[in-house]
Amino acid sequence: MILSALDAYYRRMSADTGEAMPVYGFALQKVVGAIELDREGKFLGLLNLQSQGDKDDKKGKPRPVMKMTPEPPGRTAGIASAFLCDNGGYLLGYDLKGKAERVRKQFEAAATLHRTVLAGVDDPAAWAILRHFERWDPAAAAEIISTDGAELLAGWLVFWVNGAYAHDRPALRDAWKHYAAAQVSEVRGQCLVTGDTDQPIARLHPSIKGAGGKSSGTSLVSFNIDSAESYGKTQSYNAPVGEASAFGYGTALNHLLRRENNRSRTIGDMRVVVWAERPNPAENWLLEFADPGQIDPDGDAPAEDKARAAEVREALDLLIEGKVPLAFQKDEGVLFYLLGLSPNAARLSVRLWQESTLGTLLRKIGKHQQDLSLVTDFPKRPRYPSLWSLVHDARAKDGDGKARGKADNDKLSKLHGDLLRAAITGGFYPAALLPLLLARFRSDGHITHPRVALVKAVIRRRWRIEKQDRRELIMGLDDARTETGYLLGRLFAALERLQEAALGDNLNRTIRDKFIGAASATPCTVFNYLLWLSEAHRKKAKRDSPGNVVMADKVIGRVMAGITDIPAVLPPDDQALFFIGYYQQRQDFFTKKPSKDETTAETAPQAV
Repeated sequence: MILSALDAYYRRMSADTGEAMPVYGFALQKVVGAIELDREGKFLGLLNLQSQGDKDDKKGKPRPVMKMTPEPPGRTAGIASAFLCDNGGYLLGYDLKGKAERVRKQFEAAATLHRTVLAGVDDPAAWAILRHFERWDPAAAAEIISTDGAELLAGWLVFWVNGAYAHDRPALRDAWKHYAAAQVSEVRGQCLVTGDTDQPIARLHPSIKGAGGKSSGTSLVSFNIDSAESYGKTQSYNAPVGEASAFGYGTALNHLLRRENNRSRTIGDMRVVVWAERPNPAENWLLEFADPGQIDPDGDAPAEDKARAAEVREALDLLIEGKVPLAFQKDEGVLFYLLGLSPNAARLSVRLWQESTLGTLLRKIGKHQQDLSLVTDFPKRPRYPSLWSLVHDARAKDGDGKARGKADNDKLSKLHGDLLRAAITGGFYPAALLPLLLARFRSDGHITHPRVALVKAVIRRRWRIEKQDRRELIMGLDDARTETGYLLGRLFAALERLQEAALGDNLNRTIRDKFIGAASATPCTVFNYLLWLSEAHRKKAKRDSPGNVVMADKVIGRVMAGITDIPAVLPPDDQALFFIGYYQQRQDFFTKKPSKDETTAETAPQAV
């Protein structure tokens, strides 16, 4: 299914005149320079084709240009030349690694290939290139090529002949097409992608670049050990895919993985690509909805980025309400594909594969953001936290709130991808997430918006999937909730507020720093003491901050009326509710209350 969808995307893009996709036998290469020849094939120098300046690269480094050239062979340790586009070892015999004999063989292989392909081609560029391979002396390459130009020789080079690129000449392109067509596999069979019979079957599948692994590319389909083969078939003949289909899916996937095309994003330890069965506006936006960035549309940022962030925010506002943005409504039935890839020792691993209509995907993303919705703890806190910010906040923190230690980076990197999977599939959040967050609360005491939002999302979604008859968790304080864990969290927040009102700036450590871990897990052991301690705080606060005392006492009174008994132990879900109640009550203390003439806009929650 994955290969079929990618092959269909290649055919779709090939038919779309808006984007130039390589035809069979050709590929887009990152070219750094050109070998300049005259009509006689004389070497005139090296041209640097890389873009210069920080306009193209944030770090100011030069970047190669993309050129559509004849497809190079899949090279490992052997010697195999590419046509019209290769490195300085093959095209100039320049020894970069102190292996003169190997470089000599590389240059000979390139000369042989170019003579074979260009034999009988009536074109000045072809004649010049053939003369170059005849007259060029690899032994003198280091003397002829200046030190400044030598740094280009490790990258991909093309030929510039008499003011034009050789690989763009129609006669040379046709010669390569005929040569490539003659190199098709002799093994024929039924293609698993198209179902067509009597097709030449690819022995090796194309290398995929941009998803991690080796810089030269990694295979998505390969067989490199005998135990993976069967029925006497070797290599990729075990998964018969026609050469045309293999080229199509490989070209499409490499196209999607190029960062400049905005169809892929690194999510945790995998690279995620997205595409659709037909062109529509959401192709470039879907990952932004699933994982909104941290740009504040009202803050300091480039106008283009602010406008894009505002559009994403407006769309998410609609999705949370269960509505599809107007721009996407006519495409709700379009099939979308999301593919997540990670490299391993031998090939790419498929970590995520989701096929769904656009409307379904958008509604699931809206539900994800709805599950996360929570009043923010700071004015500049993004309303829609990104997956990265959620994962980053799940790390252990020091006393200043900074993440400490890198031991759990791999675990949290996997969590990043698992959160994306939950967002786009509508399934459970990772089972290990709730215990991890509860442990973080108890160990470092940082009860922040992203952490509490994740806790809320985990239990809210589980209740919904398991069809538990529970009152739905909302963004802000819910005065009608009766669960003991939630009430105890609110009570703890009120007792802390009393302490703050009593001691003010003289307070070095609050009761949260000392007791919240025990209060959330074994409340009976600490709440009697905290209630006794609150009497001393109340007496002092009445003199210095009577308004805060009244506000805290109202909460304590309402909460205590709903608690019949303080339990010895709270189960995990009640511990989660404890921290949600604590957080929401804290934010409510610092939220301006509406006047008598104003009405609240929030709707009473329904059962999950």
